[in-house]
Amino acid sequence: MTSAGQIDVALQRRRLMWMLAIDAACVLVAIGAVIGFLGFHIAWMGPLFALAVVGGFAAQIWLVLGLRRAP
Repeated sequence: MTSAGQIDVALQRRRLMWMLAIDAACVLVAIGAVIGFLGFHIAWMGPLFALAVVGGFAAQIWLVLGLRRAP
């Protein structure tokens, strides 16, 4: 585990910005997929929604796991 004094702040800020960008893209895709699936009955939008949710969670896990690595 990395202590607070050993964290590379610049690296973690970069990782945070990437995670926020990925999460924002995943939210937009998920909203579009829900509208397409429920509003227009497009069947393949259901799995697209699931992939967007999984992608958003994966980005957050990637950020947290980056804190555990030693610099």
